[in-house]
Amino acid sequence: MATGFFAKFLRGRRRNKGWDEAYHFKKAGNFAAAADVYERLAADSLADNELIYEGDCHDAFIMWLQAKDIDKALGQARNALRVTSDSGCLNWSSSTVDDLCKMVGELYVAGYATAADAFANEINEQLVAKGLPARLETKHGKFPTTCPQCGGALPFTYSDDSLTCPFCSSVIHAEL
Repeated sequence: MATGFFAKFLRGRRRNKGWDEAYHFKKAGNFAAAADVYERLAADSLADNELIYEGDCHDAFIMWLQAKDIDKALGQARNALRVTSDSGCLNWSSSTVDDLCKMVGELYVAGYATAADAFANEINEQLVAKGLPARLETKHGKFPTTCPQCGGALPFTYSDDSLTCPFCSSVIHAEL
């Protein structure tokens, strides 16, 4: 096993190759493959630096959003939150907290307000548990999980105050 300078050199080389690979996947529109590369980079950086890990998770998160796989995107966001919380980074790195909060905004922009609200609450819970003030307010009302008209499952995506059932086209307004 390589140690010292040589190990650092090899790790840097792997990261550069990974970034190049992810770039080519993104350029080709293969966002899921790019996300996989960022996940691999995150796994490689976890033992060395939690902040780099968080950044790699954020890159994977963005690619999963572009691939429209909200479950995997949220998984990466939650991994970043867990590791930065467990390592204590939330207490001393305001830029890390800002980056986690940015993911909430990216979920909103992508149309996943329910997921954004849930992740915002998870961030706030971790901050409060560390003795820090909550940073995010959720701005959406509550929506049922099924349509009151037809019983169809409602999507995660909606505007601030209403959503349209994909099955019967009923407009459902948020309960504030």
